Amino acid sequence: MSFYLSQVLSHFLLPAMMFGLLWSGANTSYKQRFWWFVLPVIFGVCAYTLLPYSQVYIFSIGCAYIVVCLLLLGYGLLSTQPSRWLLIWQAIVTTFAAFMWARIAKLDMMTATSVINTELILNVAALLFGFILIGFTHVFTGKVFEQRSRILKNSCLFAFILLTILPLSGEVILAGMKLQMIELYPGLLSYVSKVTNFFWLYAYCVLALSLIPLSMMAWCDVKPLKDAVKSQSQPIARRKLQAQLNIQRRRARCFAVSLVIILGNLLYWDAVASQPPTRSPAQTIELSADDAVHIPVTDTLKDGKLHRYQWIASDGKVVRFFIIDRYPGEMKFGVVLDACMLCGDAGYIQDGDQVICLACGVHIFIPSIGNPGGCNPIPIEKWSLTNNEIVIGKAMLESGLQYFSEVVKITVVDPVNGQSLTNLDAPFSYTFGGKTYFFTEQDSYDAFRDNPWDYVSQGTVSQGTDHQGSVIGGTQ
Repeated sequence: MSFYLSQVLSHFLLPAMMFGLLWSGANTSYKQRFWWFVLPVIFGVCAYTLLPYSQVYIFSIGCAYIVVCLLLLGYGLLSTQPSRWLLIWQAIVTTFAAFMWARIAKLDMMTATSVINTELILNVAALLFGFILIGFTHVFTGKVFEQRSRILKNSCLFAFILLTILPLSGEVILAGMKLQMIELYPGLLSYVSKVTNFFWLYAYCVLALSLIPLSMMAWCDVKPLKDAVKSQSQPIARRKLQAQLNIQRRRARCFAVSLVIILGNLLYWDAVASQPPTRSPAQTIELSADDAVHIPVTDTLKDGKLHRYQWIASDGKVVRFFIIDRYPGEMKFGVVLDACMLCGDAGYIQDGDQVICLACGVHIFIPSIGNPGGCNPIPIEKWSLTNNEIVIGKAMLESGLQYFSEVVKITVVDPVNGQSLTNLDAPFSYTFGGKTYFFTEQDSYDAFRDNPWDYVSQGTVSQGTDHQGSVIGGTQ
């Protein structure tokens, strides 16, 4: 729902306020403007749907849109009074804006089924609410700009046109590069990246620009009327001034409320709703004297929720795993690594009564957790439920090292000279028997590499593991 609302605001706020400015002071009915907006939106969406998607169309329509914006700028700067020709300009610009909106809006994904359901109703409601907000903003923009100076109107119109052309120019240049019509240059690529990747900022720029006429209205219209009402002693004249003051206040408040609602929706989408899901923090656990981790089975652990843990190996590598009671309250636990054979160590999250793979978005059937195959988390083969504790041995945790890549900064000891250092800052490292050792100097590294058995007890070496060395910041 938030996506569709935010996309309507992002693509139509700018043309709505731009034409609100151009229509300020006009006598044209809002009914005419409404239909000359709605029909072009439908036409633009249909044009995108019916035209085969290709870079040629993107390039051609983008160029045409830029030309229309430049001509509209000339019209706005030269005309002194809005005319019916402005309806045609509004229809053309709205058609182009709707075409570009349809590329991003994903209207065919408003519902996953062919029947009317809650998802469809909410998404349609979001679209309608977005267009209603756009309509209010258009009307109030015209009222706010109605008595403003020509210089201010032209300056704001120029800024609106510039904000329209910037992302369009990036789309056109990018399409031209893909069609091999424009040469690739680092500076040009940098420009395209900036004007297209920061498209989400343009709506905020429009909102910031709108504060200029709103502030001028409060200072130049509302304040003088307020002072005049206070100084007027004649009752009839005072009531007339009060009526004018109420009108101006109402206009300013409605416009400000519209801007605040739009800002709130944009901020919610950009800062909250559009952010990818993230893993919950993992509780760090350590090995006990019996070389195993012991996790008490409490009422919290039996709640059917995902409980995430992490064990840090001696070289700083992190092994994550989670425990979930597959049938809440029945102590039928799934004890698995927080990684997948297919997707890697992105991990899993729980959303309601579903566990979801962060890498591919697959929903996991909770009772199946603990079984191998598919996108299920990798099961920990040997664990036990003893004395109301879940016990996992060190060997099982070490078997998960191969599935994870995260390394945290810890203090380690050079096995040759006994000096302390941090694993991430060590100049030399060597992997032997499935474990990585770190060294403070070249001599220690060479001594260990030549005969590691002198420095490692046989019980700590995993059988069948390849030996390899690495030098950080040097050559081996």
